[in-house]
Amino acid sequence: MRNDNFFVVKKPWSEVKDELLGCYFKPYVSKILHTYRPLVYVDCFAGKGKFEDGNPGSPLIALDILQECTSSTTMEKTEIKTYFIDLNYAEDLRQNLATYPNVEIISGCYETEIINILAGENKSNVFLYIDPYGIKALHCSLFDYFAQYGFNTIELLINFNSFGFIREACRVFGLAYDVTNVFDDLVEYESTQLDTSQNSLLELNEIAGGNYWQEIINDYKRKVINGYEAEALFVEAYCKRLRQSYRYVLNLPLRIKKGQRPKYRMIHATNHRDGCLLMVDNICNRWQALQGIQNRGQLTLWEESPDNLSIDESDISQKILAHIPNYREWTSLHDVLSDFFVEYGAICSTTAAKAVVANLVSLNRIELERDPPFTETGRAATYMTEGRNKKVSIKWVP
Repeated sequence: MRNDNFFVVKKPWSEVKDELLGCYFKPYVSKILHTYRPLVYVDCFAGKGKFEDGNPGSPLIALDILQECTSSTTMEKTEIKTYFIDLNYAEDLRQNLATYPNVEIISGCYETEIINILAGENKSNVFLYIDPYGIKALHCSLFDYFAQYGFNTIELLINFNSFGFIREACRVFGLAYDVTNVFDDLVEYESTQLDTSQNSLLELNEIAGGNYWQEIINDYKRKVINGYEAEALFVEAYCKRLRQSYRYVLNLPLRIKKGQRPKYRMIHATNHRDGCLLMVDNICNRWQALQGIQNRGQLTLWEESPDNLSIDESDISQKILAHIPNYREWTSLHDVLSDFFVEYGAICSTTAAKAVVANLVSLNRIELERDPPFTETGRAATYMTEGRNKKVSIKWVP
């Protein structure tokens, strides 16, 4: 299905999605190049690459970042492969990306092309940007396959239209979704349309990676939960399902207007701890830029309380205290924090979380060890960031 009007003007929603990609991708590339393994970047639904109003799409954003990182690195050799897939706009992509070298543009469907693209890349670092047209292409079995393939690292950044899934789940169950105007401002390139057939039910099972969603919709049908609660429960269960293949899964809620419930979810999945922490920090570091974009379209990023109040330091401290008893043996601080953010979301920067941990250490609520414990000048070490030849370990004080 072609939807040419979608690419006339870049809407605030597209700006937010691309800002999330850009603010994460630059430090990711800078760091991943130093693994001295090839980097394979795939934009799985690339579109035209550029909007008619001149604004860059995700392909141009990613390629500019790759050029910047490779031109500034001190490494003598870097191996990067870039692939851009689109069924309808491959020729537009070729024109808009013509000035960039070593770019492969594929005219086809992500579902049928991606396995061929990744064949033989089992020792590479792979980054997939998956911003689909509708929800039909989001087969969970493919995500499982990627995780088992044996890449050096793999990261997925997925735009998931969670309300679109709930809408189609209700349609398959023959239910009317009774939240007034909930779908009016969904920005969709192509709206998925299912029916009440068994094939549609099986398709939703394939997207979700199981039939767990059916009980959620049944609870909605019985009015045990409302539609917003159904969406939140589904996303929680979906992320739990992804964690069968990816240890670190972050769910980033995005709202259309301030005070509303999330209408979309950006989901980041990886098996690399540092990738999880990097995503958390870059979301936080670019908060002001994102807020500026959101204000123009009255968009709001971040989870908030039911009263739309931002989570504060006291709440972060309470959550960390609830999380720490899971670690009764010495455990890497970065492991603890990455698990914390998976459980509670990107509610603060890693620096803020480390400050809370340091305060809890001073109150004897947490024990902490550093290796090495002293600086080169013989002073007691105070670092809270792990890296080459530095490790911070903590454990719960019963």
